[in-house]
Amino acid sequence: MTLSRVLLLASALVVPTGVLSAQSAGSLAVTPMELDVMTFNIRTSAGRDGDDAWPFRKELLAEMIGRSDPDILGLQEVLAEQIAFLEDALPQYRWLGVDRGLNGGSGLSEATPIFYRYEELVPIESGTFWLGNPPDGRSRRRRGSRIVTWAQFHHMATGQRIYVYNTHFTLREGQRQLESATLINEHIASHAPGSAVIVMGDFNAVAKSSDTWRIATSQGLRDAWDLAPDRHGPAETSNGFRAPPEERDRRIDWILVGGSIEVPSISTIVHSVEGRFPSDHYPVLATLRVRPS
Repeated sequence: MTLSRVLLLASALVVPTGVLSAQSAGSLAVTPMELDVMTFNIRTSAGRDGDDAWPFRKELLAEMIGRSDPDILGLQEVLAEQIAFLEDALPQYRWLGVDRGLNGGSGLSEATPIFYRYEELVPIESGTFWLGNPPDGRSRRRRGSRIVTWAQFHHMATGQRIYVYNTHFTLREGQRQLESATLINEHIASHAPGSAVIVMGDFNAVAKSSDTWRIATSQGLRDAWDLAPDRHGPAETSNGFRAPPEERDRRIDWILVGGSIEVPSISTIVHSVEGRFPSDHYPVLATLRVRPS
């Protein structure tokens, strides 16, 4: 299975609108959609991480994801061999996305895939756009720029639809990050007003205090961490394969929401076994309640 192309044809998966009766469609339209959503930078398998290298932690990572059981999972720093492993380890999920096109799509060529529980969610449309492209659409930096994977999903139990974006911003704060946040907001603005939207990823910028966060939340997106009345775990998401430091507030992995979405709870998951952590980031898991728009 290659990462250089989208692995599904969304047009073949559209749920026919005529399947539901008027009565059942009406009842679905007023049912809130409840979703558990996770963002997780799983650390590339190409890193020189010694005892924390991918072969020593991959089983722990898959076990933790399976136990958390998110409906939608946005991953970052993912290479082909990692996706292949997770496909086998987590058969309840399917995924979509492409890699960044580095090195001809092999080796260190990160994808930002969206995994989803296929018995509950159907992708209606999906795509990838490269961050940093000029307005005319001709990419001068495509082969080196970061990407955004996005999809619109149909929730079969409620009949609602939701847009999901997953990304990994460049390491350095500054103009490139600000442009990236602006491009995502512009893409969201192309959808119908009031659409339910989730934007998640590793933004390499601290929430609330960075210009990147301020730009990202300037057009209606809200930080799920701030919205949730029930919060668990540290306000720290990058860990260097270690336990979180005391009293440190440095969230660089965010879940942002737009539209009629409530966030009853959110957690930064700190999980290790015999001192080994699944990644050099902690996953963030939010429970969302999406009201019909």
